[in-house]
Amino acid sequence: MSAKEDYRKEMEIEIELVQVKLTMLKALTMSLMIEFRNENTRKIDALACKVHEMRAQLREVDRIHESAWLRLRGGIEETWAALQISLNDAVMGFKSQ
Repeated sequence: MSAKEDYRKEMEIEIELVQVKLTMLKALTMSLMIEFRNENTRKIDALACKVHEMRAQLREVDRIHESAWLRLRGGIEETWAALQISLNDAVMGFKSQ
């Protein structure tokens, strides 16, 4: 298996873990009072958009030649870091409510 394929599979697993956390956050949001529910719903929707962006970037990795995929890796890593920070912020927000 190539480094590109290994990387893509690793990132897919990480994205699936984020998706599970988002599902849990959505369930928690439903139990919150209305004022907190609206705020958290916006945060979760923003996270879902970032997950969608990550998946799109990984699909792009599949489309490009083996020797060129490393150029995309920097952008993927930036998106991933932003997603992780946003997810951690959302989880911390739930813990403080």
